[in-house]
Amino acid sequence: MPDEDALQQQVALACLQARSLITPILESAEGVKADMLGRGWSATNAEAVASAYVQAMLKSALSGQ
Repeated sequence: MPDEDALQQQVALACLQARSLITPILESAEGVKADMLGRGWSATNAEAVASAYVQAMLKSALSGQ
């Protein structure tokens, strides 16, 4: 069984890797939302589309597509 320091290092590395995957997706979704708001869409609809975009991009990234 790995010691506590090694386990903490593994968790920290996994968090950094997750962050590097998720950050560009979230930033892109914010751009989608801002674009929609700029075009006159409601905040509710823009948020729903951005949320669906994040879900689709994460699914694609995690499945390797």
